[in-house]
Amino acid sequence: MDIYGVRVRDASNVQTLGMEDFTIRKLASMVIPASRTSGEGIRSDYILMDVPNYDPAKCFVLITPRQYASYGQPGNPDAWGYVPTYKDLGGTSIGIFTYVNRRRPTGVGGRFRDEWIEHAVESVVEVVRVG
Repeated sequence: MDIYGVRVRDASNVQTLGMEDFTIRKLASMVIPASRTSGEGIRSDYILMDVPNYDPAKCFVLITPRQYASYGQPGNPDAWGYVPTYKDLGGTSIGIFTYVNRRRPTGVGGRFRDEWIEHAVESVVEVVRVG
């Protein structure tokens, strides 16, 4: 695995902070494919990412789209899609969610129906440990 770090020197060229003091190590990386689908009901599934040495107190999860829209995002649903989200499941497990559950009005008597929407852009999920 790659090890990243930093070296900081003061005005006298004396190192005040170095890689031996602070490092960042990538523990895992996964590509989440783009998807666009929907359905009725409520979903609770997720993509399981098991990462040895993952500790939420010492790690962070970074989700980055592999491609960006060529226009300003309007802040409401459009054709481009969304970046997945994650949830710490405890231990070394992380759940990646590519959909949202929502309630849509039926237009009859103030009733709603449950549905899910999956509209994720292709993204890279990286788990990084700081130490």
